[in-house]
Amino acid sequence: MEEDLLTKSGVADALGTNPMRVTRFIERNKLNAVKKEGKRELFKLTQFNALKEELNAPEAKKDAQSHSFSKDDYILTLKKQLKEQQQQYEQVIESKDETISSLKETIATSQKSYDDMKDQLAVKDNQITSLTKLTNNAQTLNMVDKDPKRLQAAHGDAERSNERTSSSEKTDDSTKKTAKKHWWPWSK
Repeated sequence: MEEDLLTKSGVADALGTNPMRVTRFIERNKLNAVKKEGKRELFKLTQFNALKEELNAPEAKKDAQSHSFSKDDYILTLKKQLKEQQQQYEQVIESKDETISSLKETIATSQKSYDDMKDQLAVKDNQITSLTKLTNNAQTLNMVDKDPKRLQAAHGDAERSNERTSSSEKTDDSTKKTAKKHWWPWSK
């Protein structure tokens, strides 16, 4: 009894077709499984002999030709899809290049703005320095009007503060040595 039973691939070999076509026959209820062992379906030998006669009929040959035509259509469809994907890819590449160039322009503009702001900051620093000197001079002149002794003291203080700022700009802290001052009046 088991010798009369065939699997899908056995039926396909006996019919001279592929197993997918046998699966289509099963879906159309032209073949019915007699026994199932797990996922395997077994078919009677007598059942597929009737199917073999049907396959040899002229209508079945037309069906086979229509299936081969559909393969060609499928190939053409795949080629069209491939061309469309290539065009989309090229568009993405072009848009990427445009984005990169616009970002480079933005960076250049930002760099120019940064340099301009840096220059403006340097000018403002110079203005603040000159205004500080003018303010010190104005205070000194105001003191002259009030008391000449204060003028000498203020002038000496102004010179010392200018010397401190200029010397601190020119020398490092490591090379700068100052005399020690003590609370007692005598020194060695």
